[in-house]
Amino acid sequence: MKFKKLAIIFLIISLLSLSACSSKSSSEDKPVVIGTTEAQLDLWNFVKERAKKQNIEIDVKVLTGNVDIDQLTADGEVDANAFQHMAYLYSWNKLKNQDLVPVGSTIIAPLGIYSKKIKNLKHLKDGAEIAVPNDDSNWPRALVLLQSAGLIKLKDDFDGKGGDDKIKENPKHIKITPMQSATLPRVLDDVDAAVIINGTALQAGYPLSTSLFHEDKQATPYINVIATTKKNQDNTQLKKVAEIFHSKEVREFIDQKYKGNFIHVTRPIDEVIKDYENNFVK
Repeated sequence: MKFKKLAIIFLIISLLSLSACSSKSSSEDKPVVIGTTEAQLDLWNFVKERAKKQNIEIDVKVLTGNVDIDQLTADGEVDANAFQHMAYLYSWNKLKNQDLVPVGSTIIAPLGIYSKKIKNLKHLKDGAEIAVPNDDSNWPRALVLLQSAGLIKLKDDFDGKGGDDKIKENPKHIKITPMQSATLPRVLDDVDAAVIINGTALQAGYPLSTSLFHEDKQATPYINVIATTKKNQDNTQLKKVAEIFHSKEVREFIDQKYKGNFIHVTRPIDEVIKDYENNFVK
C-alpha cells in the first residue's frame, strides 16, 4: 500500500514536470513576432531566412501609418520591435510610463539634410525654411545636426530636449518648421531643405550620399535596437535572433543593400546601454 502511494506521488510529480517542460517548449517553439517598418522590411526578411537555418521562426509584422509599435510591444501584440534608436525608446518610455528594454543593437541610420533647391548649405539664403521631424526625440536631434552644420547655435544648457526655444543664435534667421516625419520628403518642393530620418529618406529615393550634410555614423543615442518588455528580455529565441543579426551574412547584406544608409552596428548592447545611460540620460 505504501509502495502504491509512493508510485502515485512519483507519477503526479512526473506529470507536473512534463507539463511544465511541455509548456516551456511550446513557448520557445512559437515564432518570434518582430514588429518593424516598411523601411526595414527587406532587412528583417533576410534575417528571417538566416534564422530558419537555425530552426528559429520569425514572423515579421510591417506596421505603418500612425500605429504605435512600442505600445503594441508593451501590450504583447508583438514579441519585440526593431525600428527605433535609443533616444526614441527612452523618450517613449518616459512619455508613456513604460519600461521597454533594448536587447540587441542593429543599425545606425544617420540623419541628413536634404534639398531640391540648393546643392550646398553655403547657398542657403537668409530667412530660408527648413522642415524637421516633430517627434520628441528627433526634433532635438535635428537641432543638433543643424548646429553641427554651422547653421545655428544651441543654448549652453541644451539637454537634448525641446524645440526651437533652445536656439541661442540663428544668424541666417532660418525658419524651422516641425512636421510629421513621414511627410518630410514630400515637402521638399515647398521648403528650402528638410532634415529627414534616414529610413524615410531611403524609402523616398534619397540615399545618404545625396544629403547636403549628415550626422556622425557612430552616435550612441541614434543606434537602432531590438526592444521588448522586461518580462520577455530573457527569451532564448529572441536572444538568438539578436545574435543572428550580427552574423557575417547579415552584415554583408546591409552593406550591399543599403550602401551606407544603414550601417551595421557591432557594439554589444550592454555597452550601448551603459554609454547611453551614463552620458545621455539627464
